Amino acid sequence: MTTGAQRALIETIRAVLSGDSDVDAAWLAGSLGAGGGDAFSDVDILALAPAGRAGEVAARYAADLSAIAPVVLVNVLYSRVVSAVADDWRRFDLSFVEPAELDRYDRNRLTPLFNRIGHEPPAGNTPPHRVEPEALGRTIAEFWRVLGLSVVGLGRGEHVVSLSGQELLRRMIVDLMLDENGVGVAERGGALRRNPLLTPEQRAELAALPPVRADREGILAGNAALAAVFLPRARRLAARVGAPWPDALEAATRAHLLRHLDQALRE
Repeated sequence: MTTGAQRALIETIRAVLSGDSDVDAAWLAGSLGAGGGDAFSDVDILALAPAGRAGEVAARYAADLSAIAPVVLVNVLYSRVVSAVADDWRRFDLSFVEPAELDRYDRNRLTPLFNRIGHEPPAGNTPPHRVEPEALGRTIAEFWRVLGLSVVGLGRGEHVVSLSGQELLRRMIVDLMLDENGVGVAERGGALRRNPLLTPEQRAELAALPPVRADREGILAGNAALAAVFLPRARRLAARVGAPWPDALEAATRAHLLRHLDQALRE
């Protein structure tokens, strides 16, 4: 459900875009457009530009958003997405697409704002998400690689830097859990909203992980706990979807950790 502030921002954006001859249609996207979201959700707008003009139109808005709101931060992503923070910290993204790209979107997850030419995304029934075996295989290999690199951070006494590695491992665990739950990338929304997408058991397992500590014992304990969560889950999901398991990398990494850290990672 949208708040008054969100509705006011949506209406302002609708009025501005509908008055622009270079924007043929617009939809409210993201969690709010799909009928979800909350008071903390940003406003995501999908805007249709003429063929060959999306980058140019995005650049024009990136240069001047004053008609929408006084902004204190503007980022341009992929040359087509204008991401902004207003001075009252309302957040909005304008994603400019061209007619040939509408097939990437599902009309059922969008709320129309205006449409002058009738072009619309298809109303497709999004198939259940199933992680691609190759993608899962890459994630599993990356988990082992980051674990192996902990030898470097600990060997150099770079305990604060080693915490960055733990954060990477933690993110991979969350992404793995979302894959387990069949939550596709389009349904995940912003990185600051995960509770509704995880099971109570998953949330409890994440909450039980030890707090981060920038010392040798903390890094070792944290990495072991993260591996104890990730590896059994990854094995089960890999077996389910037919993803390759990096046996040679696992064996080499376990031997590497034992050699340098005297620490066995057990599943």
